[in-house]
Amino acid sequence: MDYVTLMNLIFCILILLLGIKKWRDTGVKAFLLVGLGFTMFGISHTMTLLGYATPLKTVLIGVRSIGYILVIIGLLV
Repeated sequence: MDYVTLMNLIFCILILLLGIKKWRDTGVKAFLLVGLGFTMFGISHTMTLLGYATPLKTVLIGVRSIGYILVIIGLLV
């Protein structure tokens, strides 16, 4: 078990939940976009923990790239 990846996944879930809560409270889309970005990172961490990181390497690069783009857009909104 890769505990660093597991910890990263837990933090991604926490950030997603906080982003959704703040978005509901304020209506500011930036919180939702950042939460969705970290959802992409969480998907990547989940695939790594399940042992799919190597066969899905190219796909996971795309997933993480989408995550970074969502966070960047969230910070610019």
